[in-house]
Amino acid sequence: MTDNITPEIYDRLILDQGLQYQVDSYYRPKEISNNRRVQIVVEALDPRPGEKILDVGCGAGGFVFHCAKAKALAFGIDYSKVSIEAAANICEKCGVSLNTRFLVGNAAYFPFKDSSFDKIVAADFIEHISEEEKEMLLKEIRRVLKPCGICVIFTPSAVREKIGEAYWTMRHFLFGDKVPFNRLHFGLINRFHFESLLKKNRFNFEFKYHDTTRPYFAKIPFFRHILALNFLWIVKKDGS
Repeated sequence: MTDNITPEIYDRLILDQGLQYQVDSYYRPKEISNNRRVQIVVEALDPRPGEKILDVGCGAGGFVFHCAKAKALAFGIDYSKVSIEAAANICEKCGVSLNTRFLVGNAAYFPFKDSSFDKIVAADFIEHISEEEKEMLLKEIRRVLKPCGICVIFTPSAVREKIGEAYWTMRHFLFGDKVPFNRLHFGLINRFHFESLLKKNRFNFEFKYHDTTRPYFAKIPFFRHILALNFLWIVKKDGS
């Protein structure tokens, strides 16, 4: 997708983590924050039997699995070949392979016909792509969604992550703690800037603050814009 982060980086990450890590993090999450993440996104997406759903940047296929478990026909696309192989492997072991399809591809150029999907999910994905790719992604989402179809977009807040970086930088200065730096999140976004892109592409949308680590941060009036870790949009294509 970008010159900064290659597919090989993701391939190596998946290989280093192993399949059981993917199951424990995304399929049957053991950590509370991961479990909240799955619940938030699946509730917003509301997969139903017979729906055709696309997971963009599907990684190891967690949301493809959850959609297939709800009897939807779920497709996953990712540019990491190892992620796609892991996803297909795990979904087969979980008994949902008949309802899943996986392919290696560029998520800004979908290999699907117009109006192919009832729903699309892009969870923890847009922070990994550039501004130009975000624009291309939204055009492709609009193209392959059926009229009145929805897309759920879930991503970290740029403001919250910058506050986190400042906090850890201070701890490093005071106590020598290591600063956790995620170079994969080079495409973090500002809420209102991204909403301007949604409007530009003629989407209607509903926005919600969430926080998978400290849920109360997403409920504090005014300050949640600064403190909430996660943004969620339910994006709707019009009926034309």
